[in-house]
Amino acid sequence: MSAGSRSGWYGMRMLDARTQVLLSREQRERLERLAAERGVSVGALIREAIDRYLPPRSRSPEEALAAIRHLSLPVDDWERIEAEIIRGATP
Repeated sequence: MSAGSRSGWYGMRMLDARTQVLLSREQRERLERLAAERGVSVGALIREAIDRYLPPRSRSPEEALAAIRHLSLPVDDWERIEAEIIRGATP
């Protein structure tokens, strides 16, 4: 199977490209520590960093809400917060 034909899920987006990146030992160790602290993979951290660095793309309200749901946010009443998000995202 070629790298371009592999697929999986990251949030609501399908992964379809595999990329190799060389990191310094210090960069890799820092990523591993942060990943362990957050309970995610190093790959997930790298994808998140890329998403934060690149200009945002246009998202549908459903995609935006799904992305927000995947964040680790300190909210005490998710239903109330979700209603506010939907109210603000819809005309």
